[in-house]
Amino acid sequence: MGLFAFLGCGSINGNREKTEAGAGGGVGGEEAGGTSPGGKDAEKDCSEGASAPGGKLREGVPDGAFPAPSADLRALFQSQAPMGENPPEFDYGDQSTIVFHGYFGLLVCRRAGEGWKVFRALDLKRLGADATQGDDYAVIDAGREAAYITPAYFAPGNENPVTYCYRYGADILWEQRGYESSRNDLLSWSYSHSMPVQARIDGQMESIPGLCRCSNVYPVNGIGGGAYGFLVSDGKLLESLRYGIYKEKEEQVELFPLFLEN
Repeated sequence: MGLFAFLGCGSINGNREKTEAGAGGGVGGEEAGGTSPGGKDAEKDCSEGASAPGGKLREGVPDGAFPAPSADLRALFQSQAPMGENPPEFDYGDQSTIVFHGYFGLLVCRRAGEGWKVFRALDLKRLGADATQGDDYAVIDAGREAAYITPAYFAPGNENPVTYCYRYGADILWEQRGYESSRNDLLSWSYSHSMPVQARIDGQMESIPGLCRCSNVYPVNGIGGGAYGFLVSDGKLLESLRYGIYKEKEEQVELFPLFLEN
C-alpha cells in the first residue's frame, strides 16, 4: 500500500509505483517504510563526518564539504506557493526535533519554548532532489542530526547515484561514498501499521474547520509511546503547514505553527 492511502487531505495525484514498498524509506527498502538513517550506525557515520570524498577530515569537516543551499521560504510564502501535487513526507520526529520534506525543500524544525520553529531549510532543487514522483524521485533518509539525499534514484541509466550527506548542525553537505542505509523501524511502522492511529487523528481533525492531516503519522515517543507527529494544512497554501501531535491517552490533538518568524 502506497503513501496516498494514508492521507487525510482529499485525493492526491501522482505516481509512486516504484516506491510503494518503501515509501519514504531508504534506498533498497525491503518492505513498507524500508530503511533510513534513523538507525544509529548510519546516522553516526554522517554526523561525525566519516567517509567523505578524499576520506580526510578538517576539524571534523570532510574534504569536499560545502555550505548547504537554503530554501527561501519567505519568497515561497510571498508568491503564495501551493502545497503541491504530492504531500510532504514526515521523515523523523522526537520531543525536540522534527524533519520533513517536499518539493519546497527539507525542513528541520526544533522545539522553541511552547512552540516550534524552523532551524534549517535545505533547497532540494539546487541538488536536483526536489522531484516527488516519477523516475527523478529523490530518496531522502533523515534522522535527528543528519539526512542522506539521493537525487533521481530511479532515473534510467543512473546506475551509481550520488548520495549527499546533510549535517544540520554545521549546515553543510558532502558526497557520501559507499552509503548503505540501515533499517528504521519507526518509519516502517509509520507507513505499514499506523492506520488505526491515523483514523483516530482524522476523526479528531474533523472538529477543526479548514485543516486536515496531510502527511504520514510518525511515533515521536517510539512505537507504542502514545504520541504521534504529523503535518496539517488547509490543502492549498504551503504557508498553512502546521505541526500536529496526537496524544493517544488523552485522545487529544495539539497544533503548532511553524513559520511565525519566516
